[in-house]
Amino acid sequence: MRVWTVFATAALMALPVIVAAQAPTASSEPDGAALYRQNCKACHGAKGVPPERMVTLYPALKTFADSTEQAHLTAQSIVTVLQHGKGKDMKPFTDKLSAAEMTAVAKFVKTLASPAPATGP
Repeated sequence: MRVWTVFATAALMALPVIVAAQAPTASSEPDGAALYRQNCKACHGAKGVPPERMVTLYPALKTFADSTEQAHLTAQSIVTVLQHGKGKDMKPFTDKLSAAEMTAVAKFVKTLASPAPATGP
């Protein structure tokens, strides 16, 4: 009986370690900001405002810099653009980013839209 008690106690003590190893952690979610910096920043700018050189090369980027336009974008519409590209200039990112990474990038892009300026009283 004593051997069984020792074995059961050891098994119960190990259980939290086993469960913790299998539980997903918050850090397992892709870092949207890092992925944006790696894949999007060159054309779309660090804060969602494309560099002038890129706007000269790709005039449609100017629309992306408009915070009013950004505010109307949903995370899903951003993911759709990442999946399928946009026009002839932005190619799809399906070969570079997973679905989870695209979603993380989309969530990050939504943070770049500055709030609309407050109107008078």
